[in-house]
Amino acid sequence: MQTNKNIPYYLTAVGIFILLKFGYTLAENNDLTFLIKPTDKLVGFLTGSHSIYLSESGYYNERLNIIIDKSCSGFNFWILCYLLFTYLTVRYFDKTLNKFLIIPTALIGAYLLTIVVNTSRIFASIVVQTQTKNILPNHQHLLHEAVGIITNLTFLILTYVLIEKLLIHKRHNAKFA
Repeated sequence: MQTNKNIPYYLTAVGIFILLKFGYTLAENNDLTFLIKPTDKLVGFLTGSHSIYLSESGYYNERLNIIIDKSCSGFNFWILCYLLFTYLTVRYFDKTLNKFLIIPTALIGAYLLTIVVNTSRIFASIVVQTQTKNILPNHQHLLHEAVGIITNLTFLILTYVLIEKLLIHKRHNAKFA
């Protein structure tokens, strides 16, 4: 019965997801700097290098010979995490105001996680490609994609498990308080 009360929140979250996904198809690098720039800064910090921004290309790092652009923005991960956060948390709250506040909170939380995950993914890809460029020179693009898939999927699963355990623990402790 509780799930029926949550349907409007789930539908709102899915509607926002669809709107964001549609917006992404129209977006260019300049529209995604809110994701790309912090990721580039953190990658630069971790690698001790620095990039320049080219609006038609993205952030170009000459030393590493990489470009962080729309395809590396982590946008799809962000909106997927947003849905995950919303789905997991709405069902653990009873008050309408709390449920309403979950949507913007989920967007912000997913954004912060996306920056961390995206930085980790790009950094791991740099390390893997540096270590394998002589061994697998013709398969670097496959390694890049594999690192991305493994990193994103691992973080999604870990995030799901962690949030679920925290919310179950919170609810369990609330019953005994």
